[in-house]
Amino acid sequence: MKKTNLIIIPSRNRVTNTERAIKAIKETATISDIMIGLDADNHEIYPRFDGVIYEVNPQTEKRMNGTLNLLSTRYANMYETVYFMGDDHLPITKGWDETLYQPIKERGYGVSYGNDLYQGQNLPTAVMMSTNIIKTLGFMSPPEQIHMFLDNFWKSVGERLEALTYFDDVIVEHLHAYVGKSELDEMYLSVNNPEVADNDGKRYGEYIYGKFDNDIIRLKNALNIPITDCLM
Repeated sequence: MKKTNLIIIPSRNRVTNTERAIKAIKETATISDIMIGLDADNHEIYPRFDGVIYEVNPQTEKRMNGTLNLLSTRYANMYETVYFMGDDHLPITKGWDETLYQPIKERGYGVSYGNDLYQGQNLPTAVMMSTNIIKTLGFMSPPEQIHMFLDNFWKSVGERLEALTYFDDVIVEHLHAYVGKSELDEMYLSVNNPEVADNDGKRYGEYIYGKFDNDIIRLKNALNIPITDCLM
């Protein structure tokens, strides 16, 4: 049966994490294909598992976000939704992907997320987005960013389209080092630092105040949503 959702997991130097995520997805997901996005300079350290798509690309300057945008736009025509999951996420609820998909299917577009036991409703640290949004924008998250404030963008898009759905009882746990659920490794340190935070905060602010309203207008036109008030 053709799957309607593509799970994209960008990863680097976290073989154990991806193996854990793949195992959990295969045990809990029902409508999803799995894709691991790897960098060309170290993809050999990752074993290949049957039924998993592996995409190997040059490591981009934008790192995780660059990989996510590259793969989500490349495969957008093949699926109805894309789900971003970090390699430190762990799906627990059976059928979680189908539950997230239902409001998007009924509406024809949208953004859905579950409870990561860290940010909860506050932020979608892992998220499902309809591919008609990705195709219209040309990205899944603003390409100027590296790693941070992507979840702020996903939530804002869903809110502005009045198409954001949160499921408190759908658990996709975020095993983040900052809450003591993972080791604070080099990958966390490479993106959770002042340099990346300053860059991504500045770039996200520039996007929100310079481009976001126009992108919402483009989305509403493409999705046949009445335009009433597109001011911030």
